[in-house]
Amino acid sequence: MSARALEFVETWVTEKIAQEGYPLEGATSPAKEWAAECVEAAQQDGIPASEIADAFDDLAEFIDGELEEARERDEDEHGDEDDEEAEDK
Repeated sequence: MSARALEFVETWVTEKIAQEGYPLEGATSPAKEWAAECVEAAQQDGIPASEIADAFDDLAEFIDGELEEARERDEDEHGDEDDEEAEDK
């Protein structure tokens, strides 16, 4: 497994989520489109598609998982803020 492929994809996905956000629950996931974009960006950085494929069985599935984690983190953070607001009243 390629450490540089793992690092590249994790960084790319994190930056993409920060830039684009994540879809609302139930909305169409951009994971397949993002997977293709990520592979293209990796190739431009000198990381072949085969190296990405070796590191990730299903890149789109990985991206979907990252999107879900980002959504859950955001919901948890907003939930904590709502709890604090209720305590202040």
